Amino acid sequence: MRIPDLFRKLTRGPQIITLKDAGIISAFTGISSGDLVVDAGAGSGFLAIYMGNLVKPNGKVVSYEVREDFAKLAARNVKKAGLEKYVTVKEKDIFKGIDEKNVDVITLDMPEPWHAVANVKKALKDGGYVVGYVPTVEQVRKFVLECERSGLKHEQTVECNIREMLVGERGTRPQTKGLMHTGYLSFARK
Repeated sequence: MRIPDLFRKLTRGPQIITLKDAGIISAFTGISSGDLVVDAGAGSGFLAIYMGNLVKPNGKVVSYEVREDFAKLAARNVKKAGLEKYVTVKEKDIFKGIDEKNVDVITLDMPEPWHAVANVKKALKDGGYVVGYVPTVEQVRKFVLECERSGLKHEQTVECNIREMLVGERGTRPQTKGLMHTGYLSFARK
């Protein structure tokens, strides 16, 4: 099943990372088969499922979630997606440590990702990426500065907006609405 079709069938609980942002994460980090990815802030599990489809058949996604109800929802969605072999949901606080080592990519979808940076640096392999996903520029600043203080190189921070075009006989123009700000994506590298 194609990812957009799959996402329509999953149960949505907390806010998700949308496909537009998930696509930017995979494009800018190069997530591919065989990679080990840690996802923190599992929520409904949508990003972990998206990345699980990219890392299979030889990779693994481990998704950390502190809330029991969200962890259970994410695990149910992983099962519904048929990705239990590639995606594991842990009910664990990433601020208390990351069990995995030599990780290729770590995504942090949480209000204060800067508190995880010390653990992220220990878990990442050389050349590995960390991606912070936050809604405000104030959070971006704290995350990026903490990455730089810890020795991780900030590569870029981006925002992805989508606005469809109306195409017709009488003319073509942008829609008056779209999928605009969902979050800022900050990429840093070890």
